Amino acid sequence: MTIQTQIKDEFFEKDASTSSAALTAINAKTKPATIAKTQSTDALSIQVKNLLTPFEGYGLNDLNNANLMNRVDSKFMLPLSFLPELLTHLQGHYRVLDIQGKRLFSYYNQYFDTPELDLYKAHHNGKLNRYKVRQRRYVDTATEYLEVKLKNNQSRTVKTRIKLSQGNNQQTDCAAFIKEQMKNNFAHLNVTQQSGYNRIALANEEKAERLTLDFNLWYNTPKGDNKITLPGFFIAELKQSKKTKHSPFYRLMSKHHIFPVSFSKYCIGCALLYPERLKANRFKSVLTRIKQLHSIKPLPLENN
Repeated sequence: MTIQTQIKDEFFEKDASTSSAALTAINAKTKPATIAKTQSTDALSIQVKNLLTPFEGYGLNDLNNANLMNRVDSKFMLPLSFLPELLTHLQGHYRVLDIQGKRLFSYYNQYFDTPELDLYKAHHNGKLNRYKVRQRRYVDTATEYLEVKLKNNQSRTVKTRIKLSQGNNQQTDCAAFIKEQMKNNFAHLNVTQQSGYNRIALANEEKAERLTLDFNLWYNTPKGDNKITLPGFFIAELKQSKKTKHSPFYRLMSKHHIFPVSFSKYCIGCALLYPERLKANRFKSVLTRIKQLHSIKPLPLENN
């Protein structure tokens, strides 16, 4: 069975509609939503950890060419059952982030927007030079950053960030950082969404590229009263200094006629959490694909 055929066989329809929730601004002390583990999730984690063992590791300070705070991105939506096979294909082409023997990591995000959700609308309307603002917690290392991502008019992603601490001036420092990065264009940003996922972080220093594999994606409102879990697929995001198909991962995708999609984690979360409030025409194809890939059945590869 080819990779392409296997992926197509995973598609099936499931109702993924959600109720609307009122948008509520909260402070930065929002507690992360707890993620309930299923049998299939645990089985996948064990399988992934075993498959990552043969990969050569790298540390947080080991990357130069593949650091890529200024980059171009290519994203792919793939069925979760394909993740183990993909890792097998990638072995020998990439190193994996290793922090004290850990290679599978948990991320927790809080995204910020205006009360009118202007940052979401800028993306939905195709505006260039648009921003995303988030506070990211690397759960396994207990470190947090405030990040501003700019997608400029050359389709490059430029990420800047500051590390957060518990100092007395943190709120002032954060406000000044956002004001500087966003050219004072936005004020009154509030938390509009919680989200999280598990990540595998791969890198190829010679090719100057990183490849992140994110799965077990979930969203929730700031209040934590409308949790949505998306266990059926993962997002493979190829980050490069300049876009080229001369990449081990991109060549594999092209060989099997698998093409990039436009997938914004923040925007998709907003579209799912607030369907009655927001237009989502721009993301309709992605939302349809999510329904096709949104699976809770056991992993097909476990019995192969």
